[in-house]
Amino acid sequence: MRYLVDRSGDIPSYLGAPPPELFTAELLRYRSDGVSLELTSAGSDALDSYLEHKSALDALSYTLTRNPLREELHRADEPIRILRENATGREIVPGATLTGPSGHPVTYLGPTMSSDDRGATWRPTFTARVSYPDHGTWLYPPAVLGAAYDTEPVAPDAQELR
Repeated sequence: MRYLVDRSGDIPSYLGAPPPELFTAELLRYRSDGVSLELTSAGSDALDSYLEHKSALDALSYTLTRNPLREELHRADEPIRILRENATGREIVPGATLTGPSGHPVTYLGPTMSSDDRGATWRPTFTARVSYPDHGTWLYPPAVLGAAYDTEPVAPDAQELR
């Protein structure tokens, strides 16, 4: 089996051989020594095209979701969406015990949080994080908990006023 040796650093690393399709498509070829590899002009064009495409994708806005399975209560210094019981309209606060879809008790941790500005600010979403005592954190749409989120989030400084 052929393999590649990357000698670009102080310690050589060994890599698997490139896929044969790269040679068949004439994007890559072995040099005359039969060992070294080089990109063909078609390979160089394909790489340039890929890098342009990747640059364009990197420039698009994207949303980050903070580790949704973290088993911690919602932080009081961040905005929150209020979760309310469908039957009574009563507010469900982080730390409250509910009945999960499986019929077992769960602890409501708060909504998942997302960011559109690379993590500078976070906003609550419409997915509930709950924790089962012996099974870790799970994510549910609030409807399966018999609840719904308010449309607008509440700012951290307004949370004490509720």
